[in-house]
Amino acid sequence: MELLAQATDFGVYGRWTPPDISVHGHKIDQLITIVHYFMAVLFVAWGIFFVYCLTRFRARPGGRAEYHPVKGKTSKYAEVGVAIFEAILLLGFSMPAWAEYKNDPPAKAERYEVRAIGEQFQWNFHYPGPDGVFGRTSAEFIDTVGNTIGLDPNDPAGKDDIQKVGELHLPVGKPIYVRITSKDVIHSFDIPTMRVKQDAIPGMEIPVWFQVQEGATTENLKRTMTEEFATTKSWYRLRHHVAVEDYRDRSGQVVLAAGEGLGLNLKMGEAKLKQLHDAGIATIKMQPANPLEVVCAQLCGNSHFKMKAQIYTYDEAGYAAWMESAKPQEVDMGDF
Repeated sequence: MELLAQATDFGVYGRWTPPDISVHGHKIDQLITIVHYFMAVLFVAWGIFFVYCLTRFRARPGGRAEYHPVKGKTSKYAEVGVAIFEAILLLGFSMPAWAEYKNDPPAKAERYEVRAIGEQFQWNFHYPGPDGVFGRTSAEFIDTVGNTIGLDPNDPAGKDDIQKVGELHLPVGKPIYVRITSKDVIHSFDIPTMRVKQDAIPGMEIPVWFQVQEGATTENLKRTMTEEFATTKSWYRLRHHVAVEDYRDRSGQVVLAAGEGLGLNLKMGEAKLKQLHDAGIATIKMQPANPLEVVCAQLCGNSHFKMKAQIYTYDEAGYAAWMESAKPQEVDMGDF
């Protein structure tokens, strides 16, 4: 499957949409934009016609009702034009984008695979390890603490497999193939910044594939999304951000350290912002603590809001280093 990376400023929001760091996302955004403009034209046109009808055919003394259908070509032309435009949208934009997204998976030798297993209320991720082979899983081995996916400890293929709860680690510039399922109820695997969404259904494994743009590593995204904020801002707007550098008061005491957030709740956050403002610090540079996440787009229970996972993206060397650090450690029984 040929995937062409799109040059972009990763931190820039599109028209009414979050930043897009996927290769295919621009086609989806293009379709959404066209549909919105089309609906705006229809809304205005039909609104004008509605007001015209209310005025032109309002009740007046001496008026007579006409019980025969009005004959005219204008409405027919309008209806045919709308139908033709909708057909163009469907055949020229929607179906080709869908076909590329769903009918042409990347070759197994070229893609990176990961399993995503939803449950109330967390995302579990299963990585095949250096050998590229997933170990066998079964419900009988599920342990809510150390083995959330039910990996068979006796399967040799699973010895190097990696399990993570709430963490999706991805390389950039390589096709990603995610195999999605659920343990309990229907969830929806959604990555807004990559224009990826797929229901997770118990008893079924449904794949999706996409590619992160070259250069869209987590560290690059943080730098790109760095902004300067006034200390009079609300904590709520900045609650997921961290400081880029140290901020000190007039005596040299650190008020907000680099990498530190404003607090876990409104009371702590407002107190920290007031402390910064009182120290004579009018603005602070901040960046997202982590700009990417998986969410659940299907209401799945009373703690649905907690169903999130952090996404970390790496270049080739960074991903290899993460794989090395995350692989299970062998225990030398001779030490016991």
